[in-house]
Amino acid sequence: MKKLALLAAFVCCTTVINAQNPQGKFSIKPLAGINVTGLSGGDVINGVNGNNINLYHYKVRFTAGVEAEYGVNDWLGVSLGAIYSQQGANIEYTEQTEVNQAEGDFLEVTEIDGNINNHYINVPLMANVYIPGVKGLALKTGIQVGFCLSSKENMNTNVYTVPLSSSQWTIIDYDSQKTFTELKDFCKTVDFGIPVGLSYEYKNIVLDARYYFGLTKIDKTEFPDDSRNRYLSVTLGYRFHL
Repeated sequence: MKKLALLAAFVCCTTVINAQNPQGKFSIKPLAGINVTGLSGGDVINGVNGNNINLYHYKVRFTAGVEAEYGVNDWLGVSLGAIYSQQGANIEYTEQTEVNQAEGDFLEVTEIDGNINNHYINVPLMANVYIPGVKGLALKTGIQVGFCLSSKENMNTNVYTVPLSSSQWTIIDYDSQKTFTELKDFCKTVDFGIPVGLSYEYKNIVLDARYYFGLTKIDKTEFPDDSRNRYLSVTLGYRFHL
């Protein structure tokens, strides 16, 4: 009886898995969602007193595309996608420097506020492992190649001076500058990395969450920093069985 129950459970699990990912069959999945995107590796600079200051911060952007999947067997699927992905980072930085002048001691404050907007077409090749007994749940990992379409930087820089002797800051000198820079010539055209994540499917509706670890330094200048793409992508898609 016990063996019969185990056999029945195995058959049920196999049926569930086959229903999610039929062996030898193709499916196609349009998807759309958001990226929580940033840059890592080159996001630290030396501030006052040698303290490290984070320059790049995460921002929310848009992503959409399509993935095709082939059922290798009862528990494994292989997918290939073409996904438009907005990436980049917010830039926030404040530095204070003491300035000694004949009129007294002053504090020079520099505030930088801006963002980097990158646009990619990403091509992920993923292995999707469906978990036995958990209907609709899959773990996934693979490799991804990204092709940079454009890269732009918007920057607001404010510099002002205040006296240190005053209990309340009174701005003595103020300068504000806005800049717009096309970074395509400074950004590598091809990005390579590893996405990992999981997905849950219910009645052909697929909620997918994956994190991308960029392995390529995106800066191609003569003295590049160590910036790499990092982002969390959360998408909602619909699977069409072919």
